[in-house]
Amino acid sequence: MNTPTIAILGAGFSGMGMAIRLREEGIETFTIYEKADEVGGTWRENTYPGVACDVPSHLYSFSFEPNPNWSKRFSGGDEIWAYSRRCAEKYDLYRSIQFGKTVTSITHDGLKWCVGFSDGASIKADYVISGLGGLHEPSISDIQGLQSFDGPVFHTAQWRHDVDLTGKRVAIIGSAASAVQVIPEIVEKVAHLDVYQRTPNWVMPRQSYAYPNWLKSLFTNAPILARAYRGIYFTVMEARFASFNKADNAIKRYIQSVFRKHLEMQVSDSKLRAKLTPNYPIGCKRVLISDDYLASIQKDNVDLITDPIDTMTPGGVRTKDGQEHLVDAVILATGFKPFNILTTLEVSGPKGQSLKDAWKDGISAHRSVAVPGFPNFFMLLGPNSALGHNSVLLMIEAQVNYILKLLDQAREAAARFVEPKREATKRYNEAIQEDLKDRVWAASCGAWYVDENGHNYTLYPHAVRRYLRDMKMPQNDEYFFFSDVTSVEPE
Repeated sequence: MNTPTIAILGAGFSGMGMAIRLREEGIETFTIYEKADEVGGTWRENTYPGVACDVPSHLYSFSFEPNPNWSKRFSGGDEIWAYSRRCAEKYDLYRSIQFGKTVTSITHDGLKWCVGFSDGASIKADYVISGLGGLHEPSISDIQGLQSFDGPVFHTAQWRHDVDLTGKRVAIIGSAASAVQVIPEIVEKVAHLDVYQRTPNWVMPRQSYAYPNWLKSLFTNAPILARAYRGIYFTVMEARFASFNKADNAIKRYIQSVFRKHLEMQVSDSKLRAKLTPNYPIGCKRVLISDDYLASIQKDNVDLITDPIDTMTPGGVRTKDGQEHLVDAVILATGFKPFNILTTLEVSGPKGQSLKDAWKDGISAHRSVAVPGFPNFFMLLGPNSALGHNSVLLMIEAQVNYILKLLDQAREAAARFVEPKREATKRYNEAIQEDLKDRVWAASCGAWYVDENGHNYTLYPHAVRRYLRDMKMPQNDEYFFFSDVTSVEPE
């Protein structure tokens, strides 16, 4: 067949990484469809005060596009967003992006995928590659009476820059990743801050620092040193994976000792320390890093509230103990809904099966990128490819290269379609779920990684090195390569 047309959904790191590699392979028949008016994904959307990455800057970047001029060890959201725009410019992606395109449906007609948009337009493509990711829609807490509150209520991912918090009484509901970043940024300007904590977090020191100009110049003039520096961070962060094993080990004990020392040095009050000490295994929930959160939580104008919320009132928040906490504004630091793309998007295969039905017994994919019954449909950062210890850009690049090789294999086989076999997919996911049982995420700690049935469809259960090894080359016997969708029968 001729060079296939490819629709890439989303212009975040996933979509851009796919487009860049396609262009490097000489494939120009792709278009990126982006709902917003600029590239950047997560780093375009999240603009709350203090937004930053928990992965060192030199590792949170494309391996083929190092940035020797990162300002500090852990970069802020604005700097990462600027990096993504520079990548789009350097690799000439803007001419291949259609902005303002919100996808509402993806339907296969037996020959091609038909992608429908909220503006009523539609296009057809041979392949659809989703770069929408697993975390892109905020999770709005189902708090009784939330709509009755008289003041502004907004999620950290939908920050209201028009709301001046200066001198206001503010409630921030949630105490995880975004809260830990926001609180130190607003604590000095608000009159009073109530922090609602459901469960304490493992908070480790961030130890960020600015890179001096001489080091940035060295990285610019000696790229091999920048690559070595990146490699050191990769190795150090890979070692952290051992702490996610259920079994006790030296890495886990060391990290726990760092947490205890950090908490003891920053929080002198024993009662407050008890409130801030987790009672679940380290890593069961996301491990957070911050140098100033614990100090902020102790300021005179801050109350850490651990009583459960009963209801919102027009004037504030009433907790289960009957106390009403009056506030002027409410910030929801309540995270995201994992893999909820199907709440606003319909995906239907050539035989009429919907992806929602395919996932009714649990979200899964073959090698995290493909689903049986949906030929030529791929996902980047799909099920069970998120990480808790290293850079997801490593996973994205592995998936991009894997998909490119599948396209090559389909072309070599003169096949119009490629689709994973059901039995291969079943074996892969049974192995994933079995291996997850040996990790701390299997503990019942209320982590967003696990659904209400105890099914973990978000995290990869091994170190990144194993994923990179397993994704080097697709195994032909795990896929169908065919030219007529009616020729592939369920296994």
